[in-house]
Amino acid sequence: MARHDFKKPPFSLDRTRRGDLVEQISAALRKAIETGYYRPGDVLPPVRPLATLLVVSKGMVERALAVIREEGLTSPRPRIGSVVCARNRPLWKGQVLVVVPPGIGNLSDNAVHSIVRDALTAAGYLPMSATVPRTAAGTYSDFALLETTMRQQVDFVVLLHDDTVVTRWLSRRGVPFARMTRDTAPDEPPNCVGSVRRRDDLALAAFVSRCREAGVGSVLQVTALKTGPDAVPALEAVGIAAANWRIPPPGRADDVSGLTQRAADEFAAWLAGKRRRGAPPCRLPDLLFFRDDHLAAGALLALAEAGVRTPRDVRVVSWANRDHGPASLRPLARMEMDIAAIGETLARCVLDYLRTGSFPQGVVVGPTWIDGETI
Repeated sequence: MARHDFKKPPFSLDRTRRGDLVEQISAALRKAIETGYYRPGDVLPPVRPLATLLVVSKGMVERALAVIREEGLTSPRPRIGSVVCARNRPLWKGQVLVVVPPGIGNLSDNAVHSIVRDALTAAGYLPMSATVPRTAAGTYSDFALLETTMRQQVDFVVLLHDDTVVTRWLSRRGVPFARMTRDTAPDEPPNCVGSVRRRDDLALAAFVSRCREAGVGSVLQVTALKTGPDAVPALEAVGIAAANWRIPPPGRADDVSGLTQRAADEFAAWLAGKRRRGAPPCRLPDLLFFRDDHLAAGALLALAEAGVRTPRDVRVVSWANRDHGPASLRPLARMEMDIAAIGETLARCVLDYLRTGSFPQGVVVGPTWIDGETI
C-alpha cells in the first residue's frame, strides 16, 4: 500500500484560469520538485488523497503524475508510490528478486534468468537474485539466504525455482510474485499474480501425426534425465509399437559432455551387438526418438561410426534447444525449444504487471515441431 506520511502539496488550483487542470497540477508539482519542496527520495501524495485535496478527479491526478514521470522527475515504485528522483540520476522504479534453482543450473535456467534480468534493468528496475540450496537428501528446507535477501526492499519476485515447497514458502511471505512453472493446476497459489506455464508436450501431437504419415511402425525412445515429453503412450495410442531405453546418466545432471559420451558408448556397444544391462534387443527400430539433445549428439556419432544411414536405415527425431544442436548431416526432425523466446515472454509478462498491475493470463510456452529430413 502507498505511504500516508506524505507532504501536502504547497499549492491549490486556480479555477478562474483558462486551460487544462491537468496542466496546472503537473506544472505545480514540477515547480514543487524543482524548488526543493519535494526532495529526492520523497514520496508524492497518492492519487486518491491528492485528488481529494485538490478537489479534482482521480483521472486528472493520474494524468498529471504521468506527465512528470515521463519527464524523469519521478519513478513509480510498486506499493510505495511516486518517488522524486535526484537530478540527472533517476531512482530505480523498484527492486525485483529473481529466485533461481541452486548450482550452476542448466542452459534453460541460465538463459531465462539472463533475459529477465536484462529486461528489468533496461526498464529501470533493480534486479537481484537468490536461491534455495538443495540438502543432501535432495529437499529444499534451508530458506536462510532467501529470508535474508527479502529483508531488503523487494517489490516483486520472479520465481524460476519450480518446486512446490519453495512456492508455498514464497506464497506465505505476502510479496506478489510470478513464476515459470510446469504446474498445470488452474488456480494460482496465494500472492502469485500469474504464471508462464511450460509444457514440453506441445509438439507431441505433431510428432505422432508425422510418424503415422511416414508409415513408422516401431519407435525406440531413448532417455536419461527427466527432460522432453514421454512419447510412448501417445504412440501406442495410435497403434505404433513403442519402447523406452533409459541410458544411465553420469553422476552430475549438469555434465552434458559426460552424457554425450555415455550415449556414444552405449550406442556403439548396442550397434555392435553387445547388449548391456537395461538395453533393448540389438535391432534398429523404424525410428529413434531422443528425449534429450545431448543424448542425441552422442548417439548420432555412434550411428555414423557404425555406418548407419539416417533416414535410410533408421529415422531420427530429437528434442533440441534452438542454436545448441544436436548437429546432424541432414536437417534434423525435432521438437525445438526456443529458450530465448521463452525468456522474452516471461520478461514481457513481468514488465506488463509492473507497469499496469495486470499479469497476462493463460500464457503457455513450449517446443514447436520442425519437420526435418531425418524422418
